[in-house]
Amino acid sequence: MPGLTFNIWSILILVGAAQGLLLSIFLFLKRENKQANKWLAFLLVIVSLHLLEYAAGISGITLRYPALIAITYPLLFCMGPLYFFYCRHLLDKNYRLDYKAILHFFPSVVVLLAMFPFYAMPAAEKVNFMKGLSDGNSIQIPAGQLVFMSLHVLQTVAYIFAAYKLIRKREEELKHVSSDVIVVKKLDWLNSFNRFFAVYLLLYLVLVVTLVVINSYQVQVDYVMLLITSCSIHAIGYAGIQNPEIFRALPDPPLQQLQIEVGPKDKPRNGVKHAQLKEKLLLYMERNKPHLKSDLKISELAELLSVQSYQLSQLINDEFSVSFYDFVNKYRVEEAKKLLMEDSRNYKMLAIAYEVGFNSKATFNRVFKKFTDLTPSDFKEKFSGD
Repeated sequence: MPGLTFNIWSILILVGAAQGLLLSIFLFLKRENKQANKWLAFLLVIVSLHLLEYAAGISGITLRYPALIAITYPLLFCMGPLYFFYCRHLLDKNYRLDYKAILHFFPSVVVLLAMFPFYAMPAAEKVNFMKGLSDGNSIQIPAGQLVFMSLHVLQTVAYIFAAYKLIRKREEELKHVSSDVIVVKKLDWLNSFNRFFAVYLLLYLVLVVTLVVINSYQVQVDYVMLLITSCSIHAIGYAGIQNPEIFRALPDPPLQQLQIEVGPKDKPRNGVKHAQLKEKLLLYMERNKPHLKSDLKISELAELLSVQSYQLSQLINDEFSVSFYDFVNKYRVEEAKKLLMEDSRNYKMLAIAYEVGFNSKATFNRVFKKFTDLTPSDFKEKFSGD
């Protein structure tokens, strides 16, 4: 029987797989937002199992137990659907899947059936087949595997694009009804997740094209891709520890209710009333400072002004050409600028962020720079007069 060899690559990949499995258990046990978190947990389980399979191959375990060879390949076609369902549930906690959802996993079943002849091979034949592909550090790639890899990339790209469109739509709707930075932070998390997934697939696609051209590759190329995957799991875990709110559902109403709140966009405006409402809004913002409430919603502000939500939304869109989120944050930034320009150095940046309506220092820095082209620290240094 072949001996086992554990090198630095196999150890690093095993650590990543263990991290992924632990994180998936945490998400399965987490009571909050179970519907969304379970899909992310399933995704992490599949990625971790795939890493374990590769680590087993590197260390020689699969040559001892040939039944493990390529066993996770059909599961890779579940990654796209699982990621999309995670985004769908995180963006709308009232979303429910129907029986048609099972069709999303049909490609995985097709791959399983296509690979069944390989799985049914006798153990010795499998080992000989795998050894026949290897020539030292260079591996010959079967045409079937290239087709499999290409289809996997195309399918996952389709789901990433669908998730991107969903996130952008939800982002636009939320910014018109809420000024809650935690809500937008979750959307930032999803956008970052989506971008990373896209970059990862781009690297994977480059690998596929390279393999098609040269029809062989050094095993270290595979190691690098797997190490990136391993590091990604660590990044997800770190993000969850630093910002646990990203694993909680968005507290806002579902998509349908948000659309109703915005109201009919083609409703005629009364110019006089529009001007009166604008004056009333600006006066109320200046005197009462509702923007200091971190989770202020347009429905709450509209009620305080004794108008309908869609009327206030139309006013902000027409007169200020910004979303409700940006409208409120501009006031928060102005409030922060006043505090930063005071002589006292006792103000901490996080304290200022909390005082003006932000509940995240990172979001405070990003929004402040958006409106001033300076970070809060740079602004204080430039204008405080110290």
